[in-house]
Amino acid sequence: MLARKYEKAKSYLDSFVNYERNTSFSYRRALKLKRVRHLFDVLGIAYRRLKVIHIAGTKGKGSTAHFCAYLLVASGFKVGLYTSPHFFSFRERIKILTPQGLQVSNSLISRSDVVRIIHQIQPQLERLRFSRTLGKLTFFEVYTAIALKYFIESNIDFAVLETGLGGRLDATNIVNPCGCLITHIGYDHTDKLGNRLADIASEKAGIVKKGAWVVSSSQRRSALEVIRAKCAQLDVPLYLFGRDFFAENVRLKRDCTLFDFCFHAFQLRNVRIYLKGNSQVENAALSLAATVLFNENMSLKSEQSKGAPGPLKINTMNFKRGLAETAIEGRFEIVQHNPLVIMDVAHNPSSFSVLEQNLKTYFPHKKIILIFAVSDDKDVKAMLGKIRYSRIILTSFSSPRSLAPHQIRKKCALKETIVACDIHQAYDISKQLYTKDSLILISGSLFLVSEAKKMFTVQAASDKYHHYARI
Repeated sequence: MLARKYEKAKSYLDSFVNYERNTSFSYRRALKLKRVRHLFDVLGIAYRRLKVIHIAGTKGKGSTAHFCAYLLVASGFKVGLYTSPHFFSFRERIKILTPQGLQVSNSLISRSDVVRIIHQIQPQLERLRFSRTLGKLTFFEVYTAIALKYFIESNIDFAVLETGLGGRLDATNIVNPCGCLITHIGYDHTDKLGNRLADIASEKAGIVKKGAWVVSSSQRRSALEVIRAKCAQLDVPLYLFGRDFFAENVRLKRDCTLFDFCFHAFQLRNVRIYLKGNSQVENAALSLAATVLFNENMSLKSEQSKGAPGPLKINTMNFKRGLAETAIEGRFEIVQHNPLVIMDVAHNPSSFSVLEQNLKTYFPHKKIILIFAVSDDKDVKAMLGKIRYSRIILTSFSSPRSLAPHQIRKKCALKETIVACDIHQAYDISKQLYTKDSLILISGSLFLVSEAKKMFTVQAASDKYHHYARI
């Protein structure tokens, strides 16, 4: 019975316009914060009660959001985590993390809660589905409403929210955050956010609000100038990686990364993370800085008001444990060792630069067999120009956004390519090309990686079945 109700609820959610799967829309006309505010007001979602860390940027948002959430849980708090997109189920976007002894309980929103919330809000959603003045409700706006309603009902202590597209017009931007994190800004969604880095930065910095503090990655000058101007305009403090807080003595090892962190008087040595690469060190440092700032601001409020919440429980061992426990799929993820297969959700030139650096660091002598598919709004030529590969297999994924392999080949003037109809055929071909001196890399889009993960999950289940059948 629940399974049928859940499938019905999913189908209902899928009936809303989805700009993640269809990129042919006008960013400034289609996305309206006024519509989102009206939606939340009609639904009676008291989002202003939430204590929020809000995260925007071009790359590293998801990892940074997870680091933040795990650090807060390690401090003893119940945390709501809202990220996008997802691999298998949209429920992955809405999680509640709670401390459970020395472990972290990481729970997706349940199917029954999805059904219950949809049942509660469906009549209002139908009335608001389309308005002449406010336009069409979107899939992402409805999901955001479900997430924040669920977080409030679950009585969380903090919410960590990752923006979807941009920041200024994003549905998550209705909140009044305690702090804003801006990860590295690069060129992506240029048809929506603008062709200049300053224009993109302006959209990302749109999450900055009066009364919050801002923590930023190192940025190119044009992006940094925009962020500085926004902070100055709103009279909010800006803390920069490499100027105000630091990650030093970085040691990249095969299975983990170690570094030392310093911010104000707070120091943390021999921090260990299991997400690979220098970019993840910076993401972890941003999250640490945000957690320290949370503590400082909450301590001040606690002193000023007896009713205010007390400070975070800063404990260096807990912080280290929180960072060490942080895990997120699809980030330079080794999914198989024989053959050696790596998946990465890199999907723009900036993230492909990071991917190439990780390949040089961890597998400098391996020949790369690249299985590649990409969305039709990406700068595919710039992406492929960032990465070395010995063979490339072009394929597609089951989304209207998928760029056809022959179009990829034409845009990039590629000559020696192999074309596969889907990830299954592409992987079969890659195994035929594989030698002990190579690795198979699956990248270009989260959609592609999602389909690859499903393929490997089915394969693992089949292998396990045959193993026990032989026994």
